[in-house]
Amino acid sequence: MKRFDMRIIFGFVLIFAGSMFLLQNLGIFYGGTDLLAAILLGSAGGAALYVYANNRENWWALIPGFTLIGVALNIVLDVISSTLGNMFGGAIVLGGIALSFWMIFFTKRNSFWWAVIPAGVLSSVAVQEILENVMPTDGIFMLGLGLTFLFIARLPGYEDNLKWAYIPGGIILAIGVIQLSFVQSVMNILLPLALIGAGGYVIYKNFKN
Repeated sequence: MKRFDMRIIFGFVLIFAGSMFLLQNLGIFYGGTDLLAAILLGSAGGAALYVYANNRENWWALIPGFTLIGVALNIVLDVISSTLGNMFGGAIVLGGIALSFWMIFFTKRNSFWWAVIPAGVLSSVAVQEILENVMPTDGIFMLGLGLTFLFIARLPGYEDNLKWAYIPGGIILAIGVIQLSFVQSVMNILLPLALIGAGGYVIYKNFKN
């Protein structure tokens, strides 16, 4: 980008910053400094993504890029509504970081399978953060983590090198299913009934003999 273009952008940033500070000092709008911080963070994130776009070997730039944009969106949402910010802010930030690792995997999938692990973990936590607002989330994270490992085990092009992921994936997924609230409710009924049935069967066999 030409130097003149950079001066124009810098000039607009200064005008916006001055306007926000003025409105805040006059008591008209109190989110000016937060919005300015969001713009600066978003711009920094965009610059990082620009580094990646210019050279796809700079995959590392995806991490700060999407992370900073996620933080910026969180700030904007909090300015718009603090309630929504509290409900979804954390998920947005975590989702931004997760997206960076998903992008790394899908652009470098022949060798960067490891990126699925942080991507899956962060995505699972983000989903749990969202669902906490509407339902019990017992087991949600473990389900996501288990599915992450099963996804790794099913990746094509690695022959049998990643089949080991079936073991932790299956175990963690089973733990997640057991931890689900409705499964626990069912188990609270079925387990005593199973014990009663087993006891009755033992007594029946004893009298029959």
